[in-house]
Amino acid sequence: MTTEKSIDKILFALELSSLSKSVAEWVKVMGKQFNAEVHVLHVVPELDYWKVAYAISPRHLDDENKILNNAENQVESFCQKNLEALPGLKTKVVIGNPAEEIVNYIKDESISMAVMGTHAKSGLDRTLFGSVADRVLRLSPVPVFTVNPDPPEN
Repeated sequence: MTTEKSIDKILFALELSSLSKSVAEWVKVMGKQFNAEVHVLHVVPELDYWKVAYAISPRHLDDENKILNNAENQVESFCQKNLEALPGLKTKVVIGNPAEEIVNYIKDESISMAVMGTHAKSGLDRTLFGSVADRVLRLSPVPVFTVNPDPPEN
């Protein structure tokens, strides 16, 4: 017994980097093409490991709510500027291990396909920090479309 595959929910794993705008263009194309509900998930890396401040002064680094609120504002602003044409857009911001949180969201929300950027890291960078995209590709129960928004020049 085979079930017909459809793409009705797309997850955009948003990193909030300068490269994300290029990835958003692909999300818009796919969202429109498949007439799919688009979910945007941003994962704030666990602060103990990454020491990410999200433009918050050091005295507030332990204030998880302030960090989440700041990240939510950045996600909302990004979506208004870059995904305005997608009706019914759903956004969520969480703190955790990015690859694990992305895969959990895919499962919890019955996502059909994920879209994310990749930095094409190599060598020591990749060894030390790994690749969120690689881990999501290995663990995801659905297809993952990766975009290298800044491919190396030949």
